[in-house]
Amino acid sequence: RHADAVQLVWEAFCERPFLETYQTLQRHAQMAGAWPEWRERALAELRQRIAKSKEHARGPSWQGAGVNHSVLVEIFIYEENPDQAWREAREGGCSDGLWLRLAATREETHPADAAPIYLKYGEAGVHSIRDGRYEDSINLLVKAAALMQRLGQGAEFVRRLEALRATYKAKRNFIKLVEQNRKSLYLS
Repeated sequence: RHADAVQLVWEAFCERPFLETYQTLQRHAQMAGAWPEWRERALAELRQRIAKSKEHARGPSWQGAGVNHSVLVEIFIYEENPDQAWREAREGGCSDGLWLRLAATREETHPADAAPIYLKYGEAGVHSIRDGRYEDSINLLVKAAALMQRLGQGAEFVRRLEALRATYKAKRNFIKLVEQNRKSLYLS
């Protein structure tokens, strides 16, 4: 009765179209010997929902703030298809955490894709942190520095870092961490 089970799981997926319900659908559809068909159906369902959400989001900009391709990106990361995950993220956006996961998967083979992500989130972290804990931001900036140096853009990174230092010179913990990580940040 695998076919009956798949139908029930499909209904659950349609109610809650997330990675977890996709994985459950996959398990049951594989037992029924019908995963390729159900996979295509699930991806089509997700794409249709995204398109419908984007259509509704054409109203005031605040209504569409959460419309992106995060679930598709998660699925393609889960399926170990980083190139398709990257295409989905580029096409429709995704959550901040997924952008950072994508950067981590692309930094070795596509440093030009990963460096701007690390730089963007490192700079944003410095801007938004109020409690003086800049370690995560510094780690992202160190990664951006290494990749930009590899790409021959070390001087551009240093220019951006110096602008950050000038803007946030009152954030003593940030300045202190920059100095402690000077060797990793100023590679040239």
